[in-house]
Amino acid sequence: MATAAAAPRAPAHYGNLQHTALSAFWFGSNFLWIPLTTILIQAQIDEVVPKGSQNTAIGVTLGLGGVLAMTVPPIVGAWSDRLNTRWGRRRPIMVAGTLLTLPGLVILMTAGNYPEIVLGYVIIQFFFNGAQAAYAGIIPDVVPAQQVGKASGFLATMTQLGIGGGLGVSSLMTGNRAIYLVMGAVATLSLIPTVWAARTEGMEPIEPPPHRPFAEAVREFLRPLHEGDFAWVIFTRLMVSSGITVVLYFLVNFFKDVVLAPTTSEAAGKFTSNWELVVVATALPFGFFGGQISDRIGRRKIFVYLAGAAQALVALTFIVFYPKSIPLVFALGVAYGVGYGLYFAVDWALACDTLPDKTKSAKDMGLFHIALTLPQAFLPLFGGALIDYLNRTSGGNTGYRVVFASAVVFLFLGTVLVSRIKSVR
Repeated sequence: MATAAAAPRAPAHYGNLQHTALSAFWFGSNFLWIPLTTILIQAQIDEVVPKGSQNTAIGVTLGLGGVLAMTVPPIVGAWSDRLNTRWGRRRPIMVAGTLLTLPGLVILMTAGNYPEIVLGYVIIQFFFNGAQAAYAGIIPDVVPAQQVGKASGFLATMTQLGIGGGLGVSSLMTGNRAIYLVMGAVATLSLIPTVWAARTEGMEPIEPPPHRPFAEAVREFLRPLHEGDFAWVIFTRLMVSSGITVVLYFLVNFFKDVVLAPTTSEAAGKFTSNWELVVVATALPFGFFGGQISDRIGRRKIFVYLAGAAQALVALTFIVFYPKSIPLVFALGVAYGVGYGLYFAVDWALACDTLPDKTKSAKDMGLFHIALTLPQAFLPLFGGALIDYLNRTSGGNTGYRVVFASAVVFLFLGTVLVSRIKSVR
């Protein structure tokens, strides 16, 4: 007989091998996502869209993908919370979603015009976000509460390693669209150890929840967005993600038009890959050790404060000075990497610490994921058009200065308002 919904039972201790395997899928995910969304899509769109409309076209594409990245995870996460199969609740969705991502990568590899680029990108956003939505519920399912900081540190490490690996391979394969096949292979292979490490998830059947009127069900579904500490975790992540997104998605063209001007999109893409590699190489130790240290000292918010200060300083330097010195630009990458690593060291730990209902972890982590994807849906859409408009009407690449200035505001809010999270030190 099916048991009532209950918080998943976690082992008493997770070893380093299990943590590594469990977080491996995050390596493959970031190996795919970051080069795709911050370099490859921009460079590919620049090839088929006239100059003067490129940032707008980039914003539209990323905005469409962002809408899917915002809506798919909570819906698929809620489905995985109540799915009963012999292979668990999360793993079948992860496998299916990853495999169905591959056709989108093939379309991008062969795309010769803007509509084909958009189609391939939308397919990837739909299915890979579905896979990641199910994955988001696994950490709360199987990792002991006293080790969520360590798990977050491993996820941060896999994030940086995945980004670094993806950017490194993308840089080596500049102009070679076979990179999309490499990305698909890495994402698929990274799923294998995670499926093995999570083999105990979903083994206890869960009864479907009682039927509720539609309006009541919707209110309950969205309640974590506006009640309790989890809501503040989501909001502060939204602000930090906005500060990152509003700069990161236009870096290729910023480096092309401001730092390296004049240069080609291909050269700017390679430069951006190298700059982001500096960021992730710096972030790696801070992400790996930061989460574990936060478990030991019982403090997580201090890492967010330090991260916000470092990232805001870099954004402020870019918009005030428009640096053209290559050594200075890479030094700013180091400073940004410190903040980036510290923030993601405790990002997931804060969410796991404040989850309102462990039996709905994937759904609520899907809502948490909205804080990452909502900026991707709207900021590129409006930011790209604003950059093109101001650059065209005001001259002097004014658009970058105005749009990048908003990053400082977002990072300030995301850092200061962490103080409103009362149940976590």
